[in-house]
Amino acid sequence: MLSVREIEDKDFTALSEFLPKGFPYTTKEFWLPLFDMWWASNPAYQDGFPRGWVLETETSIAGFIGNIPVKFSHQGNLRIAALSNSWYVDPHVRGIFSLRLFNEFIHQKHASFLLFKKDDESLGGLMDTYMFQEYVLPNNQEEYVYIIDKKKVDFIFLRFLLKLRIPPFSELSSTGKKFISILSAYLYQKPVLRRGHPGDAVYVSSLCTECDETFVRLWEPYLNACDVTLSRDRETLNWLYFSSARLYKRVVIQCHRTRDRTLAGYMVFDVIRIHPSDVGILKLVDICVENSDPDVLASLTAYAITTGKENNAALLIVWAQDRETEKYFKSTFSIRMPANYYRYIRLTGSADSRPGGDHPGTVCLPMIYPPQ
Repeated sequence: MLSVREIEDKDFTALSEFLPKGFPYTTKEFWLPLFDMWWASNPAYQDGFPRGWVLETETSIAGFIGNIPVKFSHQGNLRIAALSNSWYVDPHVRGIFSLRLFNEFIHQKHASFLLFKKDDESLGGLMDTYMFQEYVLPNNQEEYVYIIDKKKVDFIFLRFLLKLRIPPFSELSSTGKKFISILSAYLYQKPVLRRGHPGDAVYVSSLCTECDETFVRLWEPYLNACDVTLSRDRETLNWLYFSSARLYKRVVIQCHRTRDRTLAGYMVFDVIRIHPSDVGILKLVDICVENSDPDVLASLTAYAITTGKENNAALLIVWAQDRETEKYFKSTFSIRMPANYYRYIRLTGSADSRPGGDHPGTVCLPMIYPPQ
């Protein structure tokens, strides 16, 4: 007999033992601190908000979907969005039981928005059935790649380009273009340098360990153009960037003006690798640069390359959040590749409620997806 219910504190240990079956690169020890990040240390969490649902037999857990509250802004008013995470059901009981968990998520009454993440379009039909609106990020649907360590040939060509497999016939053309692009970067990639002379640098970049109100103010011009967007208050930023429980190491690089130490911009990266000893990829997950200043972008990018070397990363991958940033990256990076990251959002309420149907205005979804 299978049943679905909201999770309780007593389920955490059993969940930490169950979830590595669906996410084999994780361990039991990984999940317990992550649960604490999702709810106990989450500035948006309040008692009574459902933390997720489990599918259980008489003796064990057979499925789970997490429910993480995140602060969002809707036309200047604070709202709570519910973000799904770690939806996994034992293969022996999938089908209708998977949808029972998903139904609990979409019919909750504690959030103004529901968000779902998938980095391919395999869930597009399901999301459309349940009246989610699809958004594809980044806006220009391209990523820019810089080779940090050309000595990591095996990693770059076998693991990054071929993903340790022979590409199917349908991918041969795109794989060939990527191969030529990477080979060209080996031969012609230009060094990324901070602009100006070292003695009179206008900007200086460094590692960041905490966000203050200057980070919040830096976002204001961008948020004002959006009716629905992630709240960039100080508590939310620090929770996003500096929570210790996460799969990948997260690095925040800040850039200040040398004349008065005011903040001019910053970038947030994940060092992506499965095992600590593996070669990694330094991948951009969030960015905010005042006026998309190319000198600030140059300072941040140069420091990111240095950080990548220190973290045994072979590649730096970035994307542009606006046209000016895109212009800088196009002039700086030799490798450009297509990128499609799918985000889905739905207003809570009636079955036919969706962004656009209830006229929420301009929806700006971030590349960073809060629960790791």
